[in-house]
Amino acid sequence: MKSAAAGKFFTGMFFGCLVFLLAAAPPPARAYEDVLTTEEMQGTLENTKLSEVLEQYLATIQMFDPERATRLGIHSADSYLTSRTPEREAKQLETLRNLRAKLLQINKGAMYPASRLDYEVLNHMLEVEIYELENLGVLAKRPQYYLEPVFLIFQMMSKDYEDYNLRAANAIARLRQIPVVLEQAERNLTKPPEFWTRQAIKQSSDCISYISDFVAVFRAYTRYDPLLKAQVDDAIEKAKAAFARYSAFLEKDILPVSDGDLSSGDVVYGFYLERLHGLDMTPGAAYSHSKKAFKTSLKELEREALTVDALAAKEKGWKGVLDKLPKDHPAASEVLKVFQDEMDRAYQHFDEHKVVEFPRARLLIKQMPNFMASVLPYVYYAPAFALDDTRISELFVLLPPDTVSEAVREKTLASGFNYAQVELLTAYSIMPGIHLRNFEASSNLSRIRRVSRQPMVANGWACYAELLAEEMGFYSSYWSRFLRCYVRLLRSARAYADTAMHTRKWTPAEASKFFQDKLYMSKAQADNEVLKISLAPTEGFSFVYGLDRILEMRRYYQRTEAKYFDLRKFHTLFLKMGEIPIDRIEEEVRRQKKEDNKIIR
Repeated sequence: MKSAAAGKFFTGMFFGCLVFLLAAAPPPARAYEDVLTTEEMQGTLENTKLSEVLEQYLATIQMFDPERATRLGIHSADSYLTSRTPEREAKQLETLRNLRAKLLQINKGAMYPASRLDYEVLNHMLEVEIYELENLGVLAKRPQYYLEPVFLIFQMMSKDYEDYNLRAANAIARLRQIPVVLEQAERNLTKPPEFWTRQAIKQSSDCISYISDFVAVFRAYTRYDPLLKAQVDDAIEKAKAAFARYSAFLEKDILPVSDGDLSSGDVVYGFYLERLHGLDMTPGAAYSHSKKAFKTSLKELEREALTVDALAAKEKGWKGVLDKLPKDHPAASEVLKVFQDEMDRAYQHFDEHKVVEFPRARLLIKQMPNFMASVLPYVYYAPAFALDDTRISELFVLLPPDTVSEAVREKTLASGFNYAQVELLTAYSIMPGIHLRNFEASSNLSRIRRVSRQPMVANGWACYAELLAEEMGFYSSYWSRFLRCYVRLLRSARAYADTAMHTRKWTPAEASKFFQDKLYMSKAQADNEVLKISLAPTEGFSFVYGLDRILEMRRYYQRTEAKYFDLRKFHTLFLKMGEIPIDRIEEEVRRQKKEDNKIIR
């Protein structure tokens, strides 16, 4: 009896404790669907769809344009060159149209602000590529397009992004395909502009003369294997013969019928302003802006000339002062070292002033291969491949070849590598210029922003960096400040000619005359400016307008934030937005600053 009573007692105690524990315990965890709101679930779903479209877009690039895939950091097709045929172009166009149709089915409104911005960027990228495939006729009109693989093959060997032996094998495979690509050119080209044909002839000639540059980059691969060396030598010789054949074809068959228009026209120019750069601006407004910028920069240069040498400025204008620019320069063998030293000084200088963050990425300074002399500027920054984990960029410097006379070498070094010019080039290309901006943009987590291109932001920041270097006391001579004003005039002149020529307010001949009259260029120099402008509508305008927008944005926050304005924070916010249109950067900076203002100071 006692045992039964005890059992009832403990049973009662157990259930009593159980009731207490259940009452005191927290409610069971809710299902995932209960945690997220319906809007959040929809946003997550749409983000997943956006990621799928991006992956399909990158796969499309890899399939149809393996050269571009390499430059983006996608290396599964590194042994192939892009097939330059109408059939490939038609299939690529169809695929991109289908992909954009799939993108447009995504509900952008359900996304978070950053994801909506990524959506817009990808949409613009697809739209621009579709438009170019439909309207530009690159296969028929651009003889330079068939020579593009040469520098890419060189870059594959100079960049340290994968196993060296694998890169070498892929580069040799691509080198062997160059004759096939040039044969495709003979089937496709019709009536390009004369300037483009002449440039391609010059580039082909340079490839023939300097194709031996490839021997050095393959040396470590072929050193201990005679068979591999024979393969490289054979590929180089066949490529050289193909360049000679292509040059003769252009000279004999294409040059006589090269009557294509260098001007893109209002429609194309307006499309680029709206879709590539994301601007609410007409070609006419761009023309007016450039014209005003040219007049303003001319007055600025004239004032600076009076400050530097009043007597020379009054007698011969700013050109008289420019002619007195000191020509002191390093020896050709020391130029690369001087750039390295200036880079180190710039890093230290701007780190001390705390106006920008320090770029934690390698930059290698190298001599440019001479076969690119007719295509690239003589100091050219090559960013790291966008999606590569190894973030190594390169600065290529074109030195005068050993084959030219001593007088020509001296003139080249004095005009391009005097110490004031080297300072300006360092600020523009390295710190706080293109290299810093590229590093900051590449740290953005969005892969869409890393593969996008925004010339307005990149070029505008490079120009802003020159001015920032002056403001922060980086230049050691007033000649560097004078050169900055001169370069600003040159860029505003290019913007003026860019907008005027492509909207057909000027003919190419009138644009050339403009450079000769206003900037005292020779006809050859002026024609080269026209050539560069003709190849990239809106590129010239992007330098001037991008700079103006950055300065406008900075002045706004300096005025509205007063003593709370932090220049370094402003720069960091601007740069970390990645590759998005400058209007969108302005909106994002404003949004983030509003969030910061919610914090009580």
